[in-house]
Amino acid sequence: MEFFLFYFGFSILCAVMASSMSRSGFGYFILALLISPLLCGLLLLIIGKAKQPGDTSEPTPETHIKCPDCREFILKDARICKHCGCKLLPQ
Repeated sequence: MEFFLFYFGFSILCAVMASSMSRSGFGYFILALLISPLLCGLLLLIIGKAKQPGDTSEPTPETHIKCPDCREFILKDARICKHCGCKLLPQ
């Protein structure tokens, strides 16, 4: 009986860890129940890193502007739009 309580508890812990890493907590909870909380935790450590505050993968107004031609986000320092090839003036 205690084994199942620990198994369920560690599955909840995996869900909380996944949720803190901007992943689906419920999905990882189900995954932990199906395979193992230990394997699910290892999977989270391998592929699930948390987003860093200085990560430039998502555009922000401080780092990106919209291209005047195609309206895609590009870096402020860009001289040519990587999407449409429009020549830009650096701001």
